Amino acid sequence: MATFSSKTFNSVLYQSFRPGYNANFYKILYNYHARNQGQFNTAVDVGTGTGQVASVLAEKFNHVHGVDASETMLASAVQKPNITYHVSVGENLSKIPSSSVDVLTVAQALHWFDHPKFFSEVKRVLKPHGTFAAVGYSFVIIEDYPRASERIRDMGNEPEQLGTLWDHGRLILDNLYKSIEVPMKNVERHYYPSGSEEHPPLMSETVTMKHMRNYLKTWSAYKTYCERYPDRRDIVDETIDAIKDENNLAEEQQVRITWPTVLILAANDA
Repeated sequence: MATFSSKTFNSVLYQSFRPGYNANFYKILYNYHARNQGQFNTAVDVGTGTGQVASVLAEKFNHVHGVDASETMLASAVQKPNITYHVSVGENLSKIPSSSVDVLTVAQALHWFDHPKFFSEVKRVLKPHGTFAAVGYSFVIIEDYPRASERIRDMGNEPEQLGTLWDHGRLILDNLYKSIEVPMKNVERHYYPSGSEEHPPLMSETVTMKHMRNYLKTWSAYKTYCERYPDRRDIVDETIDAIKDENNLAEEQQVRITWPTVLILAANDA
């Protein structure tokens, strides 16, 4: 994905303000894997970015491989003794031996890949019955402030704002991967928020408006906007300032935020 691979992309900002996945995500993943009698020896996180998922997997697995096409991202990746990072596209996992991986994850990156080539590699490196997990999320929602959420969605979608500046694949993500066929068995798709207390959101945080401002500046389309229109007013600052003014919110005031999320789980063939 070209923008994130750029040497001028701010990977430190990305590492600091991109959301993580809460304990519910890992609990559901590990339970699914255990139901298939899976082991917890080796995991691979594809599109690892700065290692947000890889670093958590490293607490459960003996060894984790983090794969990303961006040297810039990996330069800011979380370092742990049992994580090995590789610079490579998701469609080429040649540094991972065949039938060696217990769990392969891809977080907020599946929409960028050539899916037939990617899944061919996934099925090659996974052990028989090994687990595939993909998670993706759409535009953030500010709880209790529907107009604020609408402003953020408009900023991301409207052609005169950021709508035309996303790399190919964004529409696949906004549809929460419903158009992606997973050529594996025992496929499960979980959508959040589900409205059920039994299935709490996978991605929710309480953050300040300042944090929100910085998070929105990690969007790839925002970087493209700044490069293309350097003389225009900062579009994220404009949006956040409008939200603050409309709702009488201070920069350090906290708000609850949630991301519409999909989690796909599947098992490799025998």
